[in-house]
Amino acid sequence: MIGRRVKEIRMQKKLSLSQLAERAEIAKSYLSNLERDICINPTIDVVEKLAKALKVHPAVLLSWEIKELGSGMGDSFSCIKSHISTLDSLQLKELRDSIDIVVWKREKVPLSDLGNLI
Repeated sequence: MIGRRVKEIRMQKKLSLSQLAERAEIAKSYLSNLERDICINPTIDVVEKLAKALKVHPAVLLSWEIKELGSGMGDSFSCIKSHISTLDSLQLKELRDSIDIVVWKREKVPLSDLGNLI
């Protein structure tokens, strides 16, 4: 789970819970719940904030293997495919829901404006 990885890296970097929460700009109570696996599904935004605050790649927090990635789309799809094969049914449903949101945004927001949402 991501909470265990966050706590492990936080401890390695000798950061207190308060320090990491402040650096990541998230509530200390939320971070505590995340580390104790009470909250188990942080948003992508939270994962990115924690990764930035801990100075690691988000994949490290998700316990994904980081392989040398090329710059082509084929490499991206291969990476995605390898991760999808490890997901359980609940995680697959969450992924489908996330994709539905992206598709919905694409239909509601002109593609030229998508860069401003990120």
